[in-house]
Amino acid sequence: MKRKGFTLIELLVVIAIIAILMAILMPALQRVKKQARGILCRHNLKNYGLSGRLYLDDNDNVFPYSFSWLYSRNYSGCRWHNEELNLHNRPEDAGCFWPYLKDKDINLCPEFKIVGKMMGCRNCDGSTIPIEPQYSYCMNSYLNGDGMNYVPAQYKQGGFFDKINKENMVVNPSRVFFFSEENTWSISGLSGAGINDNNLRSTPNCTTDCFGTYHDTSNANLNNGTANAVFVDAHVEEVSAHPAGNTFLLSWPIGPPIPESGF
Repeated sequence: MKRKGFTLIELLVVIAIIAILMAILMPALQRVKKQARGILCRHNLKNYGLSGRLYLDDNDNVFPYSFSWLYSRNYSGCRWHNEELNLHNRPEDAGCFWPYLKDKDINLCPEFKIVGKMMGCRNCDGSTIPIEPQYSYCMNSYLNGDGMNYVPAQYKQGGFFDKINKENMVVNPSRVFFFSEENTWSISGLSGAGINDNNLRSTPNCTTDCFGTYHDTSNANLNNGTANAVFVDAHVEEVSAHPAGNTFLLSWPIGPPIPESGF
């Protein structure tokens, strides 16, 4: 009886068809995985918003200080990717907001972890600390931080707003972000300095920090994507660093007059 089987040509045809299907499906699969990471990042920030609500309720509606909400000490610009400084291992270095976060796995956007390793650390200054992203979210520096110290006097409304520190001082909580994301690198035309201190201080001329640009885009076009942000009212939305100055508009807590030039 003659045995039936596949010929070499038939096997090659099958392999070629599988290769073609994989070439078609892989980009779509990568897009789906990237979208899933973005969804998880927004979920993280939603939890940040809830943690922020708890913190404000416990502290007479006073915001945490934007330079010490996460770390109580000022480490180098490498702390976001220094595994040795992970606060689970060094709780003595934790800032005031950490107790509201420490039991939750919400402090690192999975997309940032990939992009951070790929793009490296702009503020490392020659450091050889491995790029192991630990924390990826930054607080708005105009909410109980140093942001107002950079603002021209005529925009401080008679001195009353020299320092924003309470929730009821924010004119429009739904349009002022609480926490968002930065890149690890600077962008020509936007000048985002890159994450170095978990503090986001933007200016109208965009010479300092700006929103990240690595969501909703390809790895070949990382300067033109978006970021996610949770606002003072605890809602989360996608935000953009483009056009230049948009980050500042969503940082500014006291409403008009809004500075239009650089400081």
